Amino acid sequence: MNLYIKKISFLLLSFAFLFTACETEESLTITTPEAKFVLNTPGISTVFLNFALPDNPAFTISWNDEVTGGGTYNVEMSTDEAFTAPVTLGTTDSSNFSMTVADFNNAIASAGVSTFKDVAIYMRVSAGSQLSNNILLLVTTYPVNAPEINNVNNGDAFVLSLDNNDVTAITVEWDDPILDSSLNQDVSYVLEGATAGTDFAMPIEAGNVTNHNAIALTNAQLNALAIQSGIAVDATGNVDLRVRATITDSASGSVLERISSTVTISVTTYLTVLDLSTNWGVVGAVTGWGGSPDLPFWTTDVDGVLVAYVTLPTGEIKFRENMDWANNYGDNDADGTLDDGGANISITTAGSYKITMDLNNLTYTIESFSLGIVGGAYNEWGATPDFMLEYDQYSDVFRGIVTLIDGEMKFRMNNDWGTNWGDDGVDGTLEEGGANIVVTAGIYIATVNMNDLTYTLEPIDYVWGLVGGAYNEWGATPDAQFTRDWSRPFNDIWILNDVTLIDGEYKFRANNDWGVNYGDDGGDGVLEAGGANLVTTAGTYSFVLDFSDPANPTYTKN
Repeated sequence: MNLYIKKISFLLLSFAFLFTACETEESLTITTPEAKFVLNTPGISTVFLNFALPDNPAFTISWNDEVTGGGTYNVEMSTDEAFTAPVTLGTTDSSNFSMTVADFNNAIASAGVSTFKDVAIYMRVSAGSQLSNNILLLVTTYPVNAPEINNVNNGDAFVLSLDNNDVTAITVEWDDPILDSSLNQDVSYVLEGATAGTDFAMPIEAGNVTNHNAIALTNAQLNALAIQSGIAVDATGNVDLRVRATITDSASGSVLERISSTVTISVTTYLTVLDLSTNWGVVGAVTGWGGSPDLPFWTTDVDGVLVAYVTLPTGEIKFRENMDWANNYGDNDADGTLDDGGANISITTAGSYKITMDLNNLTYTIESFSLGIVGGAYNEWGATPDFMLEYDQYSDVFRGIVTLIDGEMKFRMNNDWGTNWGDDGVDGTLEEGGANIVVTAGIYIATVNMNDLTYTLEPIDYVWGLVGGAYNEWGATPDAQFTRDWSRPFNDIWILNDVTLIDGEYKFRANNDWGVNYGDDGGDGVLEAGGANLVTTAGTYSFVLDFSDPANPTYTKN
């Protein structure tokens, strides 16, 4: 009896256990998670695009695709979270994607973005109809589009005149969104001119500004630009204009350059007081009696009175018209009266002279004339020769590049105190016998206008020189100093004439110092900073340094 009951109890217990076990198994059922297509958030959310590293990766993104199982993916960007106008950046068969700095920057610019800092760029990946989630990058870009000239049009005409010599003739303005940005980048702009239709093969710098969008040219400046481009005096012709913008990366020195479209204008030039109105010149021993061009006379503010500032050797001279003997003057009696076809005029002492020819009265004068700087700031008030300024026939002024020390100075004629000028009012106007001019140490372009007795001292950073075993034992004495080519005032061109060298090597350097120096690595006439020494044989040479294109300076030797 007891055994039977135990068996029934065991069966009931087993049945209960089986039922309970079934209930437990149903409550532990695990469901499979939903497949996802997820674009991973990158480690950084801000991207700085540096134009100096265009081939570096701008970003790398990756994703997990549990939906499509692979295939071709499109990587898209948009400037708004809703992807109103998505832009395809590229396609890939893998699960990651990279893009270079230059390509990403161009894509953002092509999307019409005109800001440069913290540009919101949304990104996603698509595979057929499947879309990933969005991620956000804040991007700092650099400008791609060139500045646009906005106020001067093709065919605009400018008729210039001497009466308006110092009046603004043209103001060229341009649009460049980077100027309104908060990038804090210095943008340098150069207004360039060129002979129309030459594609700026020989650009002429007309002016430059930094972080500004306009350059104004006076009648005189535009006249000089037009004549330098090839338009004759008192004639009308075309000049091409453009704006070149540059940004320099401070770390690498790399330059980002953008050039505007060309605008072609018409310019009517005029004859200045410096232009040769009568084509009279000095001929004689100084020119090999016609072996080289005559030294020109220039008009003055008195009709019929011409002046020439010349350096003459010992010998004889005459005056003639149009570099031809059909009309020439000499002096039969050495009395200062011009005689048609007269006797040669003797120059007994070599030197610098001012020759004045009066065609109204047929008289002339020849006087020693040099204009120099004297003072404690230069030569201990005359202990050594004054610094001589040179006459610039292109702007009717005397100019020179001089290195001064702290002190005082004056201008005087012919290394003599008989005629000297100072500045009583410290106003840039010279008074004969006036007060000393106080200067601080530096390199200056000194300019004197003898017509209105005004002067300027413009500080500059560099003056170029020639140094080497072929000249001064690599700096044992001062370098042979270049001077600016005043005939091309808008270009950074320097000239050094008739320097005598011995067999050896040489280089070019700034300010008698090795901090900035140039040689020629390839022997191709292109200068490289710190480049190889140049080799020469003994002789007398003239040099031209051309820094008009700062990235590719050149030199010539004749």
